[in-house]
Parts: sequence; structure tokens; C-alpha cells
Amino acid sequence: MEQERPLDQSDSRERILDEAKALFAARGYRGLSMREIAEAVGISKAGIYYHFRDKEDLFAAMLHRYLGQLAGLIGAPQAGGSARRQLEETARMLLRQPAQDRSLVRMASQEIAHLSEPARRRFDAAYDELFVGRLRSLIVAGIARGELRPVDPQTATWALLGMMYPYFMPAGPGQATFPPDSVVDDLLAIYFDGLSISNNPTE
Repeated sequence: MEQERPLDQSDSRERILDEAKALFAARGYRGLSMREIAEAVGISKAGIYYHFRDKEDLFAAMLHRYLGQLAGLIGAPQAGGSARRQLEETARMLLRQPAQDRSLVRMASQEIAHLSEPARRRFDAAYDELFVGRLRSLIVAGIARGELRPVDPQTATWALLGMMYPYFMPAGPGQATFPPDSVVDDLLAIYFDGLSISNNPTE
């Protein structure tokens, strides 16, 4: 029997990825089948397999698409802006994403172990190139310009992500879609200035 070809292939692929994102966020990688994704999209399993080799291929494609979106949010270091300002703007943009999108950061860290080793290596490389590495480059530039203390850039990068990690969760019933601005302000103030009242904020 000839494999089904979706009528609009590019739209079908994006629709599959959109539905899969919502379902993976709610159910996790192991708790979801390709049949359930096909039913949610409204196409046959053959239509799913036309675009994706298997569930791992679909999950990886969803994560890589999100990394591409993150790369668009995190720009290169700018000569005209302080490192602190650029990092603050980046953090605010990350935390202003829809909760379902933010949850992909958490999902990747929790579910990536279920993928094959080659798939994990490809994702780890893309994760560093398109997300973590871009944050790190902002910190490296700030250290080089004398705007930030000369700490290990990787440690500083993971510290910032660690502080944001609780907000990389899907919003539950009755919860705000985004963390309040006051929470983001406090988070960034703690990251840059610490908790000691003897510290003076710097631009």
C-alpha cells in the first residue's frame, strides 16, 4: 500500500510539531505514542511517518526547532550595550515566552536520556551552539570589557539558567502565564548584585 502523502507537506510537518510539543509537555517522552500524536493532528500514522522516521526523530526535531527559536532571541554581544543590559534583556525575553515553549528547556534536560547516544550528541552540540553558548558569549564579552568580574563564564552561564529553571515549567491551572515582572526584577538583581546590602548595583 502506498504511503500517505499529506496534502500540504510543510504545513502538516509544522502542525505535527506543534501538537507534539503540547503532548510531550503534558505527557513526557515515554508516555506518548505516535498513534496519539497522529490522532491529535488529525492524520494517519502513515502521515506522521512520512515526515518523521520514529518518535525519537520527531522529539529531536521539535527540540531542534525550539533551539532555532532561542537562537533568534539571543543576539551576539553588542558594542553599544553593557553586558548586564544585554543579559537582562535576554533573560526577560526568555521568561516572556509562552509557558509551553519555556517548558521545552526543562523537558530537554529531563527527557533527553531516553534518546539514542547519537541523537543526544547532536542535541548537546546544538544546545551549546544555539542556546548556552550564546549566553556564555555575552558573559565572556562582558568580562573582556571589564564590566563583569573575571569568573568562569560557564559557571556564570549555568548559574543564570539555574535561577530561571523554576520558570521553565508549564503553567498549571490558575497560574500566571509569565512570572511577574517583580519576580524577574528580583531574580536579575540577585544574579548581578547578590543579597548583601553592601553591594552597589552597577550598570
